[in-house]
Amino acid sequence: MPHTTDKRISKEVGHLLYLGRLHATGDRPTLDPTDRGQLAFQALLFECLMSNREYPHHLEQPRKSAMASISGYLNAICHQPGHLEIHTNTAYRVASRLLPFQHEDHGVCGIPGLRLIDFTCRRVRLIHLPTGARLDLVDSQRWHGMDIARMVFRQETDWHKSDGRSPLWPCSVLTDEEAAHHACWAYTTSTPLRSALLMRSMPLWYRFDLVPAWVTGHPTRPDRLIWDAHSETDHDRVVELLVRSEARIPGARYREKTSCSGTLELGSSSAQLISNV
Repeated sequence: MPHTTDKRISKEVGHLLYLGRLHATGDRPTLDPTDRGQLAFQALLFECLMSNREYPHHLEQPRKSAMASISGYLNAICHQPGHLEIHTNTAYRVASRLLPFQHEDHGVCGIPGLRLIDFTCRRVRLIHLPTGARLDLVDSQRWHGMDIARMVFRQETDWHKSDGRSPLWPCSVLTDEEAAHHACWAYTTSTPLRSALLMRSMPLWYRFDLVPAWVTGHPTRPDRLIWDAHSETDHDRVVELLVRSEARIPGARYREKTSCSGTLELGSSSAQLISNV
């Protein structure tokens, strides 16, 4: 029966992607947006989070792993009507590592064009000016009153004003320095794939215990998603999740090259999946 099938799928997807009670209605969960601006922002966010010390994102601040360490604070990533919602242990800290600032030696760090709408005792609401995309960070705990919330938020973001940094996120418009990074959020053939990978990232970090990195390609080399695997079965589990499970990327295909490498395809875009055993 359709309702029984939807309930089973919802339960399985919830288990795979750590959605828990976020999709407890029994309906088939919607995992991916259709809005081009939201897709473009989520593709950029995916690149920023899928980074590490060996493969830092070019918007990472120098000598530290601010964005690369965010995955350790996350509990769930889910699609909501009109916005992306990320559940986390510390919403204010995650916000501080995503919001942009100007570094006197390094240039723009964080996500260019990301702005604070407001925050409550539990939620931080953000908007990405160039794409119009929305992101809500939802904390696992609620601060007892806005006075405490404002104090904690200030403590988490004060470092944006120290050691040669100046925050860009209080600006109401996109600055020239941020606009220079317009290629980061441009909609390309790989945008839907990168956004879809973001929505299915939680098992890679937690269930499979991987530290993946996205390496953007160039005309002679394709995009790559690289990780150090514990065994050859890790690669099979990633492929199973992305192309065969109930949480699979709709329309995605996988062409195996070796037991630890192959090509993930979606539409006209592709990326190599490489596990180093």
